[in-house]
Amino acid sequence: MEELRKLHKGAYDYAIDAGPHKWSRVHCPQRRYRLMTTNVAECINSCLRFARQLPLMTLAEFIRNMLQKWFHDRHANAQSMRHRLTDAAHLVILKHVEKCGYMTVNLIAWNIFSVKHKGKQWTVDLARKTCTCNKFQMDFLPCSHALATARERNVDFTSLCADYYKRETLIDAYSVPIMPVGHPSSWVVPSDIAAWVVLNPRMKRQSGRPMEGRHVSSSERTTTQSCRRCGQPGHNIRRCSNPPMVNEGPSRIVPKEYRRKCSICHSTGHNKQTCP
Repeated sequence: MEELRKLHKGAYDYAIDAGPHKWSRVHCPQRRYRLMTTNVAECINSCLRFARQLPLMTLAEFIRNMLQKWFHDRHANAQSMRHRLTDAAHLVILKHVEKCGYMTVNLIAWNIFSVKHKGKQWTVDLARKTCTCNKFQMDFLPCSHALATARERNVDFTSLCADYYKRETLIDAYSVPIMPVGHPSSWVVPSDIAAWVVLNPRMKRQSGRPMEGRHVSSSERTTTQSCRRCGQPGHNIRRCSNPPMVNEGPSRIVPKEYRRKCSICHSTGHNKQTCP
């Protein structure tokens, strides 16, 4: 935070006013499970990029079909997993297992251990599922120090993981399928609902072409457009007014009849848009 204050005082004040629980996983009161803040609406919005132009009923059916496929594929993928943990959690455990092989474990008290490695020392409590490195209680997944103590006491490491990382939890999350709604003639609509008269919303269409894309957040990575002709960023080949970049490699010989000609001066090497 001191480096942030030296770099930008306004950003430092904004982060302090928001509170550490808004941008730090360590100070967050809820369980984060190794996840940062993700807006689900933004993820769905990218999937509906082209479907947003459809009529309302067609859009609703498109969303239902999309969720139906998602639930089926994820449920089938969860059932095909061979471990008690999910594949993502199992890979994290394997990385921690590679580190715990060089650690020394000493017993302090019942279920409390001291782990030493490369001159550093940590304290692990298997009963409370805590470690002084704070990764165990922050991710609810055993760290390398906890895995070293579990191997010393012959404890199943899956019992130290939260239910969120287990295969059965993932199967239960997608166990309820998304069913089709059927034909409108088979719907049973209550009389009070059918009596509603829904009018078009009052809105004034703004001038200009409506915006199709979304506003990109400052934390997202953006790609810079570059020109294929001159190699400079900020424009494309259609709006390029710079000379073409010189290719130092071996050039490809283009037959004379296939060379580009200008329709104004009938010279080769450029077109009418870049004609001098």
